[in-house]
Amino acid sequence: MEFGELFEFYLEACSDRKQVTEHLTDLLSSFPEKSVIDCSVGTGFITLDLIQDGYNVICADGSAAMLERFEDNAAAMGLDVKPLLLNWADLAGTFPNVFDLLICRGNSLVYASVWDDDRPSVDSGAIVEHLKSMYGALKPGGFLYVDIPAEHKEPDLGGRIRHAPREVRGRMVSVSETIQALPEVGLRRWDVRMEIDDEVFEFTRHSHMLDEARLRHALGQAGFAEIMPLEGNMLRDHYQVFTARKPLVNVMRRFARPVQAVPG
Repeated sequence: MEFGELFEFYLEACSDRKQVTEHLTDLLSSFPEKSVIDCSVGTGFITLDLIQDGYNVICADGSAAMLERFEDNAAAMGLDVKPLLLNWADLAGTFPNVFDLLICRGNSLVYASVWDDDRPSVDSGAIVEHLKSMYGALKPGGFLYVDIPAEHKEPDLGGRIRHAPREVRGRMVSVSETIQALPEVGLRRWDVRMEIDDEVFEFTRHSHMLDEARLRHALGQAGFAEIMPLEGNMLRDHYQVFTARKPLVNVMRRFARPVQAVPG
């Protein structure tokens, strides 16, 4: 089984599809007739449902494996949607000052530059650089929507998380996972074991350590303001959602004249 399909089984088995769909529907309804991009669209989980319901969302991701599955899903739903293979670092250059809303969800930000090429070493500066590019792709006054691991579940969950078995596309899926902090190297390790009928699959990913304080600092370095958590919007029990805004440009500033110092 290709990784994109395997990961989709994981999402279906571990997420409350109805809750996530309702939440994102409310979000997009707040931006009618606005330009929106999901830059971590992955396999299209939920986003393709929203597009089918009539919402206009530009779809992009930096993972070719995820987008291959996205295209299969879009075709199966009868949707003519062409996703963009686009690294976050290239967002500003490709879409300068274009979007009213930029969505980076699914705990994606912590995997900046390391998702497809998993390795136990990361450059924490990648997060700030990617956030700067997201900032550049937003219009002045535009919003970033991002989620990160919830602090109360970090740094060590103290054992395996076992999800209730769920039927997905006619197959029974059982998932267990561990999330372990590796503070000495600034990493977070995620191990997943899946049983799909009688087949067993396992995968591991390393990511950046990113709590609320680190996120706020990185967003500030990127230029964002009005950073705030969306309380009550933990779409999974170990995610926390935040929004941040690209400040509006004061167009009147150019008319201001320097104030002459009054001689003492």
